Amino acid sequence: MKIYIVGSVSSGKSTLAKKLSLILKILYQPLDEIVHISDKSNPWGNCKRPVEERDNLFYSIIQQTSWIIEDTGRPCFEEGLKMADTIILLEISPKLRNYRIIKRWVKQRLGIEECIYNPRYKMLKCMLQWSKDYDEGKDNLKDRISPYKEKVITLKNNKDINIFLEECLNTKKLA
Repeated sequence: MKIYIVGSVSSGKSTLAKKLSLILKILYQPLDEIVHISDKSNPWGNCKRPVEERDNLFYSIIQQTSWIIEDTGRPCFEEGLKMADTIILLEISPKLRNYRIIKRWVKQRLGIEECIYNPRYKMLKCMLQWSKDYDEGKDNLKDRISPYKEKVITLKNNKDINIFLEECLNTKKLA
């Protein structure tokens, strides 16, 4: 089983991936960790991996028989969309996403939650802008997944997510 979870920043991709991983007994991989590596000397707290290294890591994941990956749907990971059996689009309301962005940022600033970047004010502004870009279609995610609409499951709120997880728990597979 190959599952690609996509959505805006703070839509719940990592949380859903962790829960699905436990239910389905499939390892999950946040693709942010494939794109970035920690670099405390960098003001952002991380740096991008060389493209060849990133691609090699990514292809080693998607060549496996089962995987769960999650990301904002970056164009460099298009092959994951093609190979996925199921694409889960988290279409969470902007108000909830922005609340989560701010809550996460505060926790990271206080050292309560770990992150792969420096939780500076500039990063908060970037995340809120990425959320807005998603809503305005500037990230082109919905365009990129449209060729795969037959395997896209859209979840819009916590109720949808909980029902979906319950179905997965009951069947141990995705329909």
